[in-house]
Amino acid sequence: MLKKSLLGIALWIPALIMIVLLVSTAILLPRPPDDSLYAIWILLTIGAGICLVLFLSIWGFTKLYQWKKSYFYLALGSLIIIPRIIWIIWIPTHAVSDFYYYQVIASYIADNNNWTTLYNQGILFYAPYFTHILNFSNILSIVYNIFGNNYLVGQLFNSVLTLAGTFLLFKVVKNWFPLGVAVGSSLIFALWPAYFMYSTLLATEPLFIFLFVLALFFYQQVEQRAPSFIWSLLLVLTLIGLNMIRPLAVVILIAFVITSFLLRPNRKETLKRYAIVVALFLIFLAGQSTINKLVYHIPTANSTVGYNVFVGANEKTGGQWNEADTKTFWKLYNDNKTNTAKVDSTLMQKGLDRYKTMAEDGKLTDHVIAKMKNYSNEGYGYDWNIYSDAPYIWYHSAIILTICNVFMYIMLGLNFLAVVLALYLRRIADIYLFVLLQIGFTVATLLVEVQGRYHVPLLIGYVVIAAWGCWQVYRLVLGKTKKKPKKETPMSGEDMGLELWNETKEPSQ
Repeated sequence: MLKKSLLGIALWIPALIMIVLLVSTAILLPRPPDDSLYAIWILLTIGAGICLVLFLSIWGFTKLYQWKKSYFYLALGSLIIIPRIIWIIWIPTHAVSDFYYYQVIASYIADNNNWTTLYNQGILFYAPYFTHILNFSNILSIVYNIFGNNYLVGQLFNSVLTLAGTFLLFKVVKNWFPLGVAVGSSLIFALWPAYFMYSTLLATEPLFIFLFVLALFFYQQVEQRAPSFIWSLLLVLTLIGLNMIRPLAVVILIAFVITSFLLRPNRKETLKRYAIVVALFLIFLAGQSTINKLVYHIPTANSTVGYNVFVGANEKTGGQWNEADTKTFWKLYNDNKTNTAKVDSTLMQKGLDRYKTMAEDGKLTDHVIAKMKNYSNEGYGYDWNIYSDAPYIWYHSAIILTICNVFMYIMLGLNFLAVVLALYLRRIADIYLFVLLQIGFTVATLLVEVQGRYHVPLLIGYVVIAAWGCWQVYRLVLGKTKKKPKKETPMSGEDMGLELWNETKEPSQ
């Protein structure tokens, strides 16, 4: 009885935290300056239009899949690729900020320059410290070698990654949930306005999202098959790749392990499945500096956590980049290029001192709220297009930003509804992994530097939970969904959601 009570608490607490985060995000999202009745009607009209488009798209694509799968994939691929190509050609942009260094470094490497030469000539700039720039540029240089050394090729590469990530997302969700949830998740992700604009730029997020969904796929294989060294190895290699692009893989790994331990009754079997994954991942983290030296043959940083904590603790900017902190970084970096660990530890201490001061002055809560507001900003797609020299969309900024924010409000509402329904129907186990991922990404990011684009990993959880919630509402309307009995025993990882699938899938699906 005690074990069941503890399990219930372990399932309910993340769900309640998720509800708090959803409400907080909704409160902190920008509101229209005009609150007249006319403006409200405009927002309601846009919201109704978005809902209608999503409903008709999900219904149509579901019917198309049931009729002919090849046509479904062709239509979904066209929906992802064609609008993005049109956008890229219609609204040309230039590489800026980190995107600029991805482009420059990848171009030089594609032209057969070596890393040591680029380092000695100062072309790498701050990339040896922020090694994700080196890693992504290295991958991009391979693409440039094959398809041409051109910024447009990089943009198209990201569009193809978005296509691959969406197809893989469909497969992953369909392995866990009914067809309608898989179709809904894929279409919501493909049509997400802010990410649509952002995915046409030379950013790392499309690759991160692809690897993230690939990790979910390998997690499924680890869970649904007998313990296998091969599947565990593939999972850890994907997590390592994720971490090299953006250091958030530990959040994903923790969510995987917690979900498996809670929902799989045989703890020893779970230990067998994940011991090697955790061990190899920790070995990678410990040896990351050595790996960097073997790959790049130049001094690189092993960690940038200190810098991110330092910037994230800046009260004046709400945890965002600022020129003063950049000067502090450059002074430390120039003085310690061969000892980046000292740079990181010094910046970490400065960041912790900032947090300590805010806590003593009673300003920590206000700082966290400011960071949450910046983190949740749905204008990142628009902002980075403008910043990347695409002034044309500035003339339509009001409608573009309104559509982005209304879309986000709808997703937050659907997620809120889904989590409440999951608690009411005692089906929180069905979406538990995604709830943990949402909380993990949010908490981890709020501890460091924040930007609107940093919440892109949340999109996967948002779309899956929203689609699942819509499906449950549909089932409730038809009277086909009932509460699970209170004497329910924990499901195994292999059975997660299988009961739901068996109840809801029709033969044609």
